[in-house]
Amino acid sequence: MMKKIHEVFPLIVYQGSLECHEKIKKDKLEEVKKYWFNGYEYESPEASSRIFLHLNENYSELFKNLRTIFDEYFDALNIDYQKLNYHVVKSWVVYHKDDSTPALRPHKHNEANISFVYYLKTDETSDKLVVSQHPDTNVNQVCQGFFDTADVHNIMTGYNRYNCNHYTITPTEGSVIVMPSNTYHHTIKKVRERERVAIAGDVRVTLKPEHYKHHQGCTHPSQWREL
Repeated sequence: MMKKIHEVFPLIVYQGSLECHEKIKKDKLEEVKKYWFNGYEYESPEASSRIFLHLNENYSELFKNLRTIFDEYFDALNIDYQKLNYHVVKSWVVYHKDDSTPALRPHKHNEANISFVYYLKTDETSDKLVVSQHPDTNVNQVCQGFFDTADVHNIMTGYNRYNCNHYTITPTEGSVIVMPSNTYHHTIKKVRERERVAIAGDVRVTLKPEHYKHHQGCTHPSQWREL
């Protein structure tokens, strides 16, 4: 008898390469580290007020080139990205300058549709990115607790793509990760030998003004009215 598993609802986390990476790294690496929100002093980038890197014209080339990565992400979903505009609403610097910098705790991003992280400088000792979900939100956990794990007694015999609730991604230098903003994520800290520098941000996606007749998606901000 034929056996077939239909993978119906996979989460897509896209990783693409930024063509202008070498130029950005050469021109901006030392400067961008000064924009770090200082995770020792502030709980979040918002609390530091350093969340508007995208408004700095010195980084216009970077954000212009991110459009291609976002297009590739939506192309993988068979979305007509030519009808879309992208609005970066927040952007900040993530800087692990030595082994004492704490890893990122599990969190998600508010007020956006997609989030990105651009790895400006990494190496093989850099923290891994982990995307995750709570076992109880896994649609394949038909009996509550099946996907929970313990040190000794477990009902699962191993991990696979259907029962695993954590996925690890290598932070390859020059690459950009794109994922839904409501995706929980954190980092796994390794013994760092060198610094890790990244630029992260949140993006709202709207229809271009001329495509307002589409009921899918959100109208362009130029067609909004503030009260």
